[in-house]
Amino acid sequence: MKKAIAASLSVLLMMSMMASTAVYAQEIPDAEQVIDIDMIDADTVPDADSYTIVDDGEPLLEVTRVKEPGVTAALDDTANEYYTADFMIPESSYQVYLTGLTQDNVSEIRQAIIASYAEGENFDLKNLGFIDAEKTEPGDGDDNMCWAATTANLLTYTGWAAQADFDSSDDLFEVFIDAFENKGGNVKFATGWFINGISTPELAQPREGTGKYLPQYHYNDLVEEFNLRQNAAEQLATVFDRLKTGYGASLSLDIYGSEGFEGGHAVTCWGFVTDVRYPETSKDFYKSVLVTDSDSDKMDVPLDADRRDADDVMSLFTLEPEVQEGLDTYRFRITDRQVALITSAVTVIPFSEEIPFETDPDATLDMINSPDITLDPFVLTDDLEDESTVTVFSPDATIYYQPYMMNTAKADYVGKISLRISVKDAQDNEIYAKVFTYSKDLTIPSSAGIRYDKESFHKKLPVGDYTITASFNMNHQTAEAYYFNNTRSINFKVREQYLLGDTNNDDSVDITDATKIQRILAHVETADDRIAQRSDVNQSGDLDLPDATLIMRYLTNMEIPYPIDDTRFYD
Repeated sequence: MKKAIAASLSVLLMMSMMASTAVYAQEIPDAEQVIDIDMIDADTVPDADSYTIVDDGEPLLEVTRVKEPGVTAALDDTANEYYTADFMIPESSYQVYLTGLTQDNVSEIRQAIIASYAEGENFDLKNLGFIDAEKTEPGDGDDNMCWAATTANLLTYTGWAAQADFDSSDDLFEVFIDAFENKGGNVKFATGWFINGISTPELAQPREGTGKYLPQYHYNDLVEEFNLRQNAAEQLATVFDRLKTGYGASLSLDIYGSEGFEGGHAVTCWGFVTDVRYPETSKDFYKSVLVTDSDSDKMDVPLDADRRDADDVMSLFTLEPEVQEGLDTYRFRITDRQVALITSAVTVIPFSEEIPFETDPDATLDMINSPDITLDPFVLTDDLEDESTVTVFSPDATIYYQPYMMNTAKADYVGKISLRISVKDAQDNEIYAKVFTYSKDLTIPSSAGIRYDKESFHKKLPVGDYTITASFNMNHQTAEAYYFNNTRSINFKVREQYLLGDTNNDDSVDITDATKIQRILAHVETADDRIAQRSDVNQSGDLDLPDATLIMRYLTNMEIPYPIDDTRFYD
């Protein structure tokens, strides 16, 4: 075995390592090529879309081209497609996931890992073609526009910029600079300006008539913001999952210096270093974050010089949990005197021809002068106090629905209200319907909405699959910017429940459950799909010995990161 990479993988990766020396082996992923490190040199670039480099059968680096239609439909040739790199740091339980790479810089990263593994050279994440729109020197008109640079990065990576004929994030960033005041902004509404030409009064204002590059789409369907001030790990699990499926992601930060709060900032998120011993929703799962920052190299770009000459820098920062009154998030140190507190995240869906857009010729596509009612959120729940949507219910649950009609445009909605609710089963039989109407014209102001009280179906539903649909203004009695978002459907299920870890299904978790798992693994007893679901306490997808071990640890009151004894639903 060659010398351990952990001692020489560079300052960046060393920042993310802990004292643990346990080796966590991975299964070799399904790849088009599996290449032994002894069989290649650092200049070899495999032709396959995915490949895994192994040493003595143990994977060092997995590379995958992001090539699904939903991810790269906006990209015309393979030269512009993006790649991800996924690898374990040997001698640790840490896994690195990094995306937004090109074929060239994937090779560079691979070469750096091979060199580090064999020769002890540093891993240098700089000037490898990362998407990193950069500011220039202070006073050049972009001092407060980190949000615009970050938005340009996300729109470039996800393919939306290419749909509007922008070649690079720097090109798009300069359009933002030309259109907006040099003031603070927000990635969500900056995306709204790019797609629909909208803005919000509290933030930097654009010049009239700018933006609106892809008005047939609605930005609300493409971008989502997450508040990370509370339950940050649970929220980051969604952000991370989306990052791994081709979404772009940004982080908003509060910057603190020696004298307190200094201001807000936005960076582009490209990956994480995680501890595979913990589930994605655990605070201990996220160890470091990989970002590009429009401020990282701005002092090296002379006034009036081309920002494209700035270095593209990928930075890795060690995450530290920040828990205090009103906060449950992460912080990281930027410099010796500055700390960043993570406050929110924004994700942008990758362009795809499957994303709904407006095709009705009656739609004005004008969110400035026409109203636009979108049925969002559409709440489905079994809890009268809950405002979030769930999609799995027990057979004895009373299911409530609550539609919101939100006017997302600048113009007021003035007209009649007619809303129909329909529930259909898997055979397309309508099993429930209700219509809400107002005979007189009603006004829904800009950025306001109507929220109905929660209504139930007034009957229990048997186990099965269902769809609930809300439909508004279907006859176009009032002109709107969009009509395709006047219908919203939610697919939901009714399923029986079980306790996680209750292998023998006796409504409790005890030593007999651990014993039953051991007997199944020894082929003394057999297991069906339901037993496997109840027994898979580590959520690995398989029934194995760690499941029995975790149950025994749970019974001895040892801390475990899995929700044994929680109520779950069968698939």
